[in-house]
Amino acid sequence: GLFKPTPAYRIEGDFFDRNFCFRNEQGKVVARANMDGWIQFDGMNHYQVQVAEGMDAHLVLACVCCIDEEFDEEHKKRKEERKRKEEED
Repeated sequence: GLFKPTPAYRIEGDFFDRNFCFRNEQGKVVARANMDGWIQFDGMNHYQVQVAEGMDAHLVLACVCCIDEEFDEEHKKRKEERKRKEEED
């Protein structure tokens, strides 16, 4: 809106599949995060996170953790639905 400030960062991408990026006010990608499907030894979600120089890595990691928690249940439901549909076909 007219008096609404531009957000300092935007997080964009596919949250269900855990592949997203962080953009600054100018639209430049300042961090990327994606779930690492190769590392599955303890039943936990593992991520590859890249953070540009000057970006707050703690902020990025905190956001990744929050997104992971928020979408974890939805992700499980979505996987189960896909699996059920594949079994029906």
